[in-house]
Amino acid sequence: MTSIFFAESSRNLGGQELQLLQQATGLRAKGFEPRVLCRPDSRIAQEARKLGLAVEHLGFRNALHPPSVVKLTQLLRKHRPVAVVCHSGHDSNLCALTVHALARLNLLNPRPSLIRMRTYQVGSAKAFTYNQLFDQTFTPSKALKDQLLQNSGVLPEKIGVLYPGVDFQGIERDAEQTALPASLMSTLSDMARRPVIVHAAMFRLEKGHSFMLNVVKALLPQFPGLTYIAAGEGELREAVAEEARRLGIADHVVLPGMLNPVAPLIARADVLVMPSSYEPLGMSQIEALGLGVPVVVSQVGGLPETVVDGQTGWVCPAPHAAGAQAAWVQTLTAVLADPVAARQRAQVGKETVQAQFGRNSNLDGLIGLIGQISNLDLKRLGHSPRRHG
Repeated sequence: MTSIFFAESSRNLGGQELQLLQQATGLRAKGFEPRVLCRPDSRIAQEARKLGLAVEHLGFRNALHPPSVVKLTQLLRKHRPVAVVCHSGHDSNLCALTVHALARLNLLNPRPSLIRMRTYQVGSAKAFTYNQLFDQTFTPSKALKDQLLQNSGVLPEKIGVLYPGVDFQGIERDAEQTALPASLMSTLSDMARRPVIVHAAMFRLEKGHSFMLNVVKALLPQFPGLTYIAAGEGELREAVAEEARRLGIADHVVLPGMLNPVAPLIARADVLVMPSSYEPLGMSQIEALGLGVPVVVSQVGGLPETVVDGQTGWVCPAPHAAGAQAAWVQTLTAVLADPVAARQRAQVGKETVQAQFGRNSNLDGLIGLIGQISNLDLKRLGHSPRRHG
């Protein structure tokens, strides 16, 4: 079977890691042999094993972690992958440097394609990384690609866009069949605690949890039973809980932690929000529209590539923009006051995202792009052993 490595050094489990797992399981179904390279104490290691994926443990402590280099070298020479798909900082640098070194020493022939999935960029892009270390870097949105190319030294041909694939059928199945924690179900079943606003995101500053608390407080006079449920994990979770208490709205805020899958919660929402100040693309709003749930998102990054304001959902100013809170309060008031119209708009969005983010289009795109870089017919190789020169 044709092997493909997926490397991830993060210990957390978010949209990027879930997309990796989906690509790996999708490629396995198409006859490939995916292997997940990750830290032994990571959440992705746990989830990959649950899915029956091959998991290899590497420390990934830094870009030149000797034990990780040794283990990766052994894996590369044993399995001879056609590609190594990297996701985070330490794994990307370590994998790229190791592969290039082995190829230069003629210990790895043919050399696997080196692909970077760049879902996040803090500060200016470094041209050397994109131009020299990787054969191709793929972003999940045109917005992030444009951000990388703000550095004129980055070669445009080295950066591509690959929209993530979403298993919409699986999301619908999870929404119907997966049980939520009893305490959360009790909250959702209490009609005195409606309407429900859901926010599914890591607790990081740019995700806008603090901003939403103030929006919720402003909405309470008109919707006294309003409940804001923010699902996810992260270092700011306790700070958000404390801020809710300080604002006097703790009874209207529920923080259930990480839910995997989160679809059963999203499906029960009256509206899903993505009030991000930075968001290369975002996944929660795509999943929500796939379930026919209304969405309100920020006018930032790749979010407007997934929601058409006035047609499939609502797009509001980002939290840092002037007048943002008033705009969000006004929009959410309109959405919650007319749920029938909101659901009609979400149904249009459902058709749109299913066409744009279908799982097969992502997998076929990834296979085609790897094949193009490797000069191999991977659609044929998926169900046959790879021949080496």
